[in-house]
Amino acid sequence: MDSENIPRYVESARDMLAIGLESAWHQVNEATADISEVEYHWEPIPETERSTDLLLPPDRKSVWRVFLKEGQWTYDYTPETLSRPPFITIAWIMNHIAQSGDMYLYCVKTGKPEGIERYWDDLPVPSTLEQMSQYIFQVIDMTGEFLNSIPKEEINTEINKLMPAPWGEMRPVYKNLWGGIINHMIEHAAQISALKQRMRLGY
Repeated sequence: MDSENIPRYVESARDMLAIGLESAWHQVNEATADISEVEYHWEPIPETERSTDLLLPPDRKSVWRVFLKEGQWTYDYTPETLSRPPFITIAWIMNHIAQSGDMYLYCVKTGKPEGIERYWDDLPVPSTLEQMSQYIFQVIDMTGEFLNSIPKEEINTEINKLMPAPWGEMRPVYKNLWGGIINHMIEHAAQISALKQRMRLGY
């Protein structure tokens, strides 16, 4: 992320969003920079159970993960609320924040919710930790470029314009950017850090 474009003081809502985006960059970078491929895919069940778990539908799985299926990388998901939430791997979390940010930004920029011209299945699912990390930071950079593209005299109008979230709810642009990208990344970066420590401390 280009730190030269980050404001040192706040003049507008865009400045606040840019500062939040910088914080998201640092939080995600700190959480993921030293993760190994083993930690990236780690799950708390033995390989024998994993083989069986992989074949179950998402609502019955013990673990949600990023995995190879029929020659394509995919991930577990179901929109329903589960009575017994599954364990989610670091790979799944990173994919989740990258794809969520990508889709939120698309909706803000086009004014179209998911399911009209672009679907969740259209988004990439990187196969390696390095590629997944690149995807996340690419989304952060694209969000920063979008903010910087707004002319100064149009900031208040554009930031408060109603645009759809992925599921169609109309919300102000600033709310979609903050909730769907910035704060979402910060929260999940903390989750990754906690999970990383759990693995390294052996419990």
